[in-house]
Amino acid sequence: MISKIKGTLDHIADSAAVVNLGGIYYEIMLPSALAESLGNNMTPGAEVTFHILDYIEAAQIGNQYPRLVGFADAIDKEFFAIFTSVPGLGIKKALKSLVLPISEIARAIETDNTAALQKLPGIGPRLAEKIVAELKGKTARFALAKEREPLATAEKKPDFADEVMMILLQLQYRRSEAQLMLDRAIATGRRFKSSEELLNQIFKQSTVGSD
Repeated sequence: MISKIKGTLDHIADSAAVVNLGGIYYEIMLPSALAESLGNNMTPGAEVTFHILDYIEAAQIGNQYPRLVGFADAIDKEFFAIFTSVPGLGIKKALKSLVLPISEIARAIETDNTAALQKLPGIGPRLAEKIVAELKGKTARFALAKEREPLATAEKKPDFADEVMMILLQLQYRRSEAQLMLDRAIATGRRFKSSEELLNQIFKQSTVGSD
């Protein structure tokens, strides 16, 4: 049983993080809000830590696959275990629905605010009522949870980083090369105001490296 994974972020895709741990790459499913936060604030190579919940996913043809679900801390992990105890709220549906901090979801549960719960992806009126009926009184302490800082400190990607990536790919750089060049430029800590400034920094660093 895996309880925690600490490694370097390889990439985020489809609400899952791929983490490099000593040369072994783990795919870790994430709640929607956490996946979005990491995608906006982290760059490949940053150190990350996830509290892990593992489970076995059964396929229709009878095969079973081990899955890892990651959380920012033990509190989120504990809330998720309680949240998914509601009949009809499976692992994948629950992960997709968690687009808000758990404190807001817990407050909605404890105040009978089914309208707020219905705004979560995949949560309809009937399931929202079932969540309140099953969990009210069990989630009050989670409503007190404070919002946290990102999992690790890293330079925030400029809004135009994806545009610069596309330009580098059009210039026939391999994606891995382009990503490395982009990460090195962002890691300087400069506040780039445009894609041109970022490209100029990449050019300067590549020129130095070629001397």
